[in-house]
Amino acid sequence: MTEEKDKLWILSFEYAGIIKVGGLGEVPANQAKNLTDYYDITVFIPSHGQIERLKKTFSLEKIPFKCTERIDLRRLGLTIQSALCEVGYHRFKLDNVNIVLLTGENNFTMNYLDDNNVYDPDTLSLKILLFSIGMRAYTNYIMNNYFPDLPKVLHMHDYHVVIPFLGIKQELCKANFILPSIITIHLLTYPRYDISYYYACGIDDTPITILLKDGKKLLSIKEIFELCKDSKIQENNDKPPTVEKIGALASDLVTTVSESYLKTDIIPNLGKDLIEFKSNFVWDGCDWEYDQIYKNVLHKCGNEIREKLQIPSHRQITQRDMKQYLLTYKISHLSQSPLISSKKILKLINEISNGNPFIKNGNIKGFEESGPLVIATGRISRQKGFETIFDAIPDVINVIPNAKFLLLMLPTEYSLNEIKIYSQFVKKYPSNLRIIFGVAAEIFQIAHIAANAYCALSRWEPFGIIALEAMATKLPVIATKVGGLQESIIDIRKDPINGTGILIEKDNPFQFANALITIFILAELSEKIKTSKSIDDQEKLDLINKIPDELIKARALVDNTYYDNIKQNCIKRVDNYFRWNIVTKKLLDLYRKLQKLYN
Repeated sequence: MTEEKDKLWILSFEYAGIIKVGGLGEVPANQAKNLTDYYDITVFIPSHGQIERLKKTFSLEKIPFKCTERIDLRRLGLTIQSALCEVGYHRFKLDNVNIVLLTGENNFTMNYLDDNNVYDPDTLSLKILLFSIGMRAYTNYIMNNYFPDLPKVLHMHDYHVVIPFLGIKQELCKANFILPSIITIHLLTYPRYDISYYYACGIDDTPITILLKDGKKLLSIKEIFELCKDSKIQENNDKPPTVEKIGALASDLVTTVSESYLKTDIIPNLGKDLIEFKSNFVWDGCDWEYDQIYKNVLHKCGNEIREKLQIPSHRQITQRDMKQYLLTYKISHLSQSPLISSKKILKLINEISNGNPFIKNGNIKGFEESGPLVIATGRISRQKGFETIFDAIPDVINVIPNAKFLLLMLPTEYSLNEIKIYSQFVKKYPSNLRIIFGVAAEIFQIAHIAANAYCALSRWEPFGIIALEAMATKLPVIATKVGGLQESIIDIRKDPINGTGILIEKDNPFQFANALITIFILAELSEKIKTSKSIDDQEKLDLINKIPDELIKARALVDNTYYDNIKQNCIKRVDNYFRWNIVTKKLLDLYRKLQKLYN
């Protein structure tokens, strides 16, 4: 007889396979998939308008229960004082994980829970509120009808699910049911809500168990607020505490995604002594496989690459061919416009693109020629430091005139001004820079395979899965010395044997330009050695002398194909330390230790 697994609930606003905006969506999905041998897992997430799309692939079952409740909105300063909340629940399985989607059952609730813009600033507060009320009602439904299905552990991902968790915990405390909990903070954003908002979300004055350094205490939401506003912990006593701080205090274990981010950001900003004793980190992972991605690219694009570049059937398609195809043809011939769901963003892009070469109906103008290629990906925000790239372009093209910069950016409604500013740089450097706004899945993989370097120039970065994905595709990474990037990337100047890229100071275009020139020249040198029989010593020396860093210059003199070693190091680094089945082992250990707290 198979031993019954303990139940694990996961609360998240993103989950790969359902909806994801950035790297956050990958984490709960891959962690859960690798923990199904040990736990019976259920993930709860707002539907974000994905029900009809998911029905085409999965068998969604409607749970025979509906939350119906009139909610008081006077505390929120809305034009309406109250509204009828009706929440429905759909469930299905994804990778052997139970998924429960909370969806609106009337127009009011649908406007928020089913908004497909996950973090729309106009709907987010009410989306959290309705998710909170829906989760509290669902907890009571399970408690009253299927008590054995209550979880032995609950895991939250980021602040959006903290208030729903508080509601769950209060309902269980009323029944004297202890629920060990863990919160993972992926990125601090410091949201603050007045206590009246918590009450509007269904939180009452029921005390909940809080794990403190000197033991467990029962505290009400008012007492939790006061503890978080302690002058030794928080300077801004006139403001309510952040939701992240409330969540950290209310959880039995606080985690983040790198040791650096834990020590420099999480502990200092979320309570110091209140949480340090119950804090830890679990690295993110990566499931990208180079060989599979390479095959996918050849399967989807191979025939067209041969046709457009007139490559005979007997000759193998090279990485250089893929790059030429991508830069001179494919980026201007996407089969569909990059996915952008926001009407505000689409309106702005249509306004700024009219008559300009960088984007037109989702396609951008291709380059006239190929050249050394660096790519960057990610959502547009000040955090990502894209400005450093733009500022470095003149120094790079002064040494390497045909250098190419391809940026695949995810715009948000918080970044409308940046879209306008970034677009001006494309017009300023028409031979060197292209930006694609939106999810360009059609070229995402080939961009990684074809590029010579990847850059992650974040001003702060808790972890940075993007760097792992780059390394998994043999792509050397230039990154800033922040957060998890300095834990995943090994600087070739510090460790030339195992190096995977170059680490630079944030907001430093000069260092970035030198690092990129270095990687580009190493790549060119290696390619010339392997493909040209006529390259002479003087030509090699001239190339090597362009390398700004003396240590790397000396390494290149000894090993002309040093770039290839870096590429292999990238894959080894991911395989040995950052596969999901490796990093999730630590999370499993933390779950088990957490359960022992209350046994």
